[in-house]
Amino acid sequence: MDENIKLDGLSAKEVWEALYNKELNSKKSILEYIELTKVLKKDNVDSKQIQETYNFIYDSIEKMGDAIKVNTNLYLKNQLKAQLGKYVKNIDPKPVNYFIEFFKEAYPPHERKKDFTWVLMDINKITEEQIWTTLTYINSGCIKGNKLSHNQIKDTIEMVEKLIDKNNIKYVNRVKSLEKLLNVLGIKIVNVNDRFKVRRIFR
Repeated sequence: MDENIKLDGLSAKEVWEALYNKELNSKKSILEYIELTKVLKKDNVDSKQIQETYNFIYDSIEKMGDAIKVNTNLYLKNQLKAQLGKYVKNIDPKPVNYFIEFFKEAYPPHERKKDFTWVLMDINKITEEQIWTTLTYINSGCIKGNKLSHNQIKDTIEMVEKLIDKNNIKYVNRVKSLEKLLNVLGIKIVNVNDRFKVRRIFR
C-alpha cells in the first residue's frame, strides 16, 4: 500500500478503493481490509469518516449472509470492533429490530444458548419456540399495562406472521390465546382455505 495516499475527505467507498479495491466477499478479504484500515487512526481522518468506513465493512459482512458461518460473522465483527470500535459512536449499525430487543429481554443471560447468538446475527435463524417465548414475554408486559410504540408493533406483527405462516397448529392455537397482545397489535388469526393468516383489524 502506498504510504502517501491521502484519505482526508474521501467517502467510505473511496477509502476502500484507495486502500484495497478488492471485493469484500470472504473472510480473508474482510480481514485484510480491516488490517489496512489501521491507517485511518494515524492519518488526518475525522470520526465521521471512520464511522462510515466501519459501516462499510460491517455491511459487507452482513451481505455475506449464509455464505459464512454464524461464528465467522461474529469473529469478523469482533475484529472490526477491535480495530476501529473505540473510534466510532455506533459499533452495531444494523437497523434496530424491536422484536429482537424484546427477544433479548425474554432470554436472561443465564438462559442463553448458542442458538440465541445465531438469532442476533441473523433473525432468519429464529425458531418457532423462540418467537413464541418472546411473544409471551411481550404479552405479559401488555397485561401489566406497558405500551408498544408504532415500530414495536410493526416488528412484532411481522414475527407473528412469520410464525403463523408455518401453519403449525400448536403455535397457531398458542398465539390465538394471547388475547391481550393480539388486541394491542390490532390483529387476529383467521383460517383461509385451510391456511392460517394474520389479518389486521382496522379500528
